[in-house]
Amino acid sequence: MVITLFIAALLQTQAAPRLDRNVPADARAEIARADSDWLPAMERQDAKAITEPYADDGVFVAATGESVKGRAAIEQLMRERFSRTGHVTGGTLQQDDLVAAGSMIYEWGHADVTVAGARGEAPSHSVGRYLTVWKRDAAGRWRIIRNLSLGQ
Repeated sequence: MVITLFIAALLQTQAAPRLDRNVPADARAEIARADSDWLPAMERQDAKAITEPYADDGVFVAATGESVKGRAAIEQLMRERFSRTGHVTGGTLQQDDLVAAGSMIYEWGHADVTVAGARGEAPSHSVGRYLTVWKRDAAGRWRIIRNLSLGQ
């Protein structure tokens, strides 16, 4: 019984995000806002809102390895994706951890998205992991400088 409780406590500890005390409160709040805004923006197919947290010269790397540099180019990529895919109807974004290192903050986690099926087809479900690097810009705002979408 004691071993079972110990294993359950250990698993619960590993599943919970580790909070790094070195992550500034303003960064934590900015990242939480961007994360909570992501799925509603995906559901609205709002490429501008999705790319708002990116630095002007931020880089997005898709699970396929395709790399796009610059907020405007990433926004265009998102618009093109929306024109090819069905409508996002739900999903989740779960931050697994957040760590400060030097002037940057590394965030990683996993996401899943449900996309409505076209013309009577069943909805599709996409699951993946992500790694996002944040850095404060000259105006003092935390911005995404690198975002990697990783396949399952």
